[in-house]
Amino acid sequence: MGAFKEQWGEPERIDPSSYGYEWYIYGNKSPKGYLQAGVENGKVVTLFVIGSDVNTSPFTIGENSNKIIQKFPIESDITINDGEDFFRFELSEQEVMLRPLIKLKDNVWVQLYFDKFTNQLSSVRYTTSDVLLKQRPYSIVYRGDLPPLGQLSEEEQKKVDQSEEQQVFELTNIIRLKYEKNPLEWDEKTSEVAFLHSKDMLDQQYFSHESKDGRTLSDRLQQKEVTFLQAGENIAANYTDGIAAVEGWMNSEGHRKTLLNNEYTHLGVGVDHKYYTQNFLVPMK
Repeated sequence: MGAFKEQWGEPERIDPSSYGYEWYIYGNKSPKGYLQAGVENGKVVTLFVIGSDVNTSPFTIGENSNKIIQKFPIESDITINDGEDFFRFELSEQEVMLRPLIKLKDNVWVQLYFDKFTNQLSSVRYTTSDVLLKQRPYSIVYRGDLPPLGQLSEEEQKKVDQSEEQQVFELTNIIRLKYEKNPLEWDEKTSEVAFLHSKDMLDQQYFSHESKDGRTLSDRLQQKEVTFLQAGENIAANYTDGIAAVEGWMNSEGHRKTLLNNEYTHLGVGVDHKYYTQNFLVPMK
């Protein structure tokens, strides 16, 4: 961590995570330099980079995905051996194409997030084997014991959720700026509406833009006295974290269109455990 801080300095903030490490956030005021370093026990155990000015060698943000696939072997079955323990990730065809996993060296892996609409590398996530086995971003077959996930208290989970809301907001604006769209302003009341929908989906165990009681996004906004000219919504569930949710939205045509809609001016984000909601808005003036 000392060498990392020598290069990058003090983070702009530190966020908790669900996986034992803390996120050191850099570059949220300069999107081309944006990165998140996951630090546990004084060591960087994972690194997420979407900023195009950050050195991500041997990969380059924006690089053509076909060129990367030609240079690096990408497999659908990936095995991690740890003594007598055996773990095998089984990637679907879509996962191989959009977010493959590559071993760089002992205990260093990289997840590549490809944009299927531009055929470019959108972002990268470096990680240790231990973090990878805690996150389990793909289907897994194993013999032995998986690394335990610490149980978060209600207050700890709330802090993680709020941190992910901020990260989703920042990543959304970074991507919008990349595509020369206006950055969005954070809207607190709309964020409350988004959170309550995420909470409702978790509590009621469903996944839909329409609430179980039939309420639509417009209904939910009006109930909280949010006045608007135009509104849109993205939802996601059961992703590793907010990072993965945003990259997932960008590879879904409808979600991508909403996220990049240049008419929207405000955004509310609500996260409850692994349920994510974005509410986009053109407020009534």
